Amino acid sequence: MDEAALKALHESFEAAESFDTDQAEAGAAMLAGIDGSGIEVADAQAMLAEGVDGALAVTGQAFPGWALSFDGHASTQKNTIWRCTLKETRGQDDDQIVGIGNARSMRLALMAAVAHIQMMRKAGYR
Repeated sequence: MDEAALKALHESFEAAESFDTDQAEAGAAMLAGIDGSGIEVADAQAMLAEGVDGALAVTGQAFPGWALSFDGHASTQKNTIWRCTLKETRGQDDDQIVGIGNARSMRLALMAAVAHIQMMRKAGYR
């Protein structure tokens, strides 16, 4: 995927009302395209369909050892926004690449953060 496609994907994850098969397909293709991940599209799609646990597991395969955090408020309201941050280290904020996603579900926020990382990599950040 090129930078423009990743930006559109990032925006679509953040704007989506819920995680559906279209997001699972797009997320799986994105994860399988990460250099060195060894992730197959079908495997990624199946893991993403499992829920948050599957999404965390496949993201862990793509970014082993990276620090991951979620922030949000538990609520019965559908307008709750989750913020996901994915970065190489847990320490100071001096990482050149930090993936950030804000979305209505944890899976969407996680996939938006991954898309953000991939956009930054395409832009030349390492």
